[in-house]
Amino acid sequence: MQANCSHLHNIQGSGDDSSPSQSTHAARSSGESSCHHSGDVRIQLSTAAGEGRENASSRPSRPGSQSRSHGHAHNEAGGLDDSAPDSEEHSGSSLSELRYLLQWLHKSISLGIGLLTTYMYANKSIVNQVFLRERCSKLQCAWLLVYLTGSSLLLYYTFHSQSLYYSLIFLNPTVDFKNFWEVLWIVGVTDFILKFLFMGFKCFILLVPSFIMSFKSKGYWYMLLEELCQYYRMFVPIPVWFRFLIGYGEPDSVLGWTLGILLGLLYLILKLLSFFGQLRNFKQVLRIFFTRPHYGVMASKRQCSESDDICSICQAEFQKPILLICQHTFCEECISLWFNREKTCPLCRTVISDHVNKWKDGATSMHLQIF
Repeated sequence: MQANCSHLHNIQGSGDDSSPSQSTHAARSSGESSCHHSGDVRIQLSTAAGEGRENASSRPSRPGSQSRSHGHAHNEAGGLDDSAPDSEEHSGSSLSELRYLLQWLHKSISLGIGLLTTYMYANKSIVNQVFLRERCSKLQCAWLLVYLTGSSLLLYYTFHSQSLYYSLIFLNPTVDFKNFWEVLWIVGVTDFILKFLFMGFKCFILLVPSFIMSFKSKGYWYMLLEELCQYYRMFVPIPVWFRFLIGYGEPDSVLGWTLGILLGLLYLILKLLSFFGQLRNFKQVLRIFFTRPHYGVMASKRQCSESDDICSICQAEFQKPILLICQHTFCEECISLWFNREKTCPLCRTVISDHVNKWKDGATSMHLQIF
């Protein structure tokens, strides 16, 4: 058995290097002859052949494992690639929101400065003209009327595509109601336009001659117009905000739809509470406008002489003197202007009026009605 094995190794080692196929064929033939003589050798050769087949079968498995590992790595890389567009999309949406906010701020600040400047100029001019009484300039009042009308029309013409004037009659403009900033911008612009509108009505009253409407009657009209303006401004934003709050949640989902309805109802409840809270003051203004209460009675010549025929407010001779319940005499117009801001007598501080008519001087409230 040893001779056969050595003979086999010699045959395998002594093959020609230039012809590997012939040596391999000789090795296979000698191996087969040795296998016929000894079973052990055949078992050994078959084992070696089996190991060779196992090794041969195990060798191709390595590229397969590498391919599987490469496939796994590719899947992981693919997952990263899938998440990358999501992150890019999120960052892109954030940048678009920031860009839109900056554009909104630029538009709102520039427009807000113009509206605020127009309001302050017109309000101060109207108060000055009311204070001048019969000496007010009709030309200045007409200029204010044209100025306010032109400013409003120019603003609506600039943004005619959004139909902002719909808000004045409780309709919805043609804008994106899913954007909070757009809704806030519409409500703010509409509030200023309403101020300009009622300022124009006050200019009309200033243009009325004194022999048709007295200075005292004009004061009551100024007060009524300002109260009506404030209440009208309180109701105008309701359709715009209500539509925005209804569509605030996801309209396709039940939870989003329910949230929108609850927010809309809560907004309406708050509006009703604010309305009933100011209703008492509005009723009092209406009562004053229709009853035209008097602060005193016409003073006689003797009563005027007791005051040296000089009004303590204007330091001039009495013009339509009025005797208060505290027995102090003043000009009718002077004391009317005084009670626009005060409730007591200018001299003795006796309470004369139960209500301050602060809007009888033609002023317009600076309060901005946003909600």
